Amino acid sequence: MTRRILLPVLAALAVSACAATGNGEPPATSLPGFETVTDPCGADARGYLIGQPIREVDLESLARIVRPIHPGQPVTMDHRPDRLNIDLDGDGAIVRLWCG
Repeated sequence: MTRRILLPVLAALAVSACAATGNGEPPATSLPGFETVTDPCGADARGYLIGQPIREVDLESLARIVRPIHPGQPVTMDHRPDRLNIDLDGDGAIVRLWCG
């Protein structure tokens, strides 16, 4: 009998925890005083490099950590937000820039 009452109560508590606060504001996505950085390696600002051959780009001036990735090249799966990854096509042209 206790289980029949406990399960609906727990379900109601779980649903109420997910309910909106009712003030019309979206929930906070970060802690107060801390900014969310969406482009920590500067990939968005370097979009002008897409299509250029990698051999013509000064990699040392782009970011502190740069990783050119050739097609089929194995890469580690560690996440480094400050690392600029550069995806290349078969001819060595830049096709995508991303942080990670």
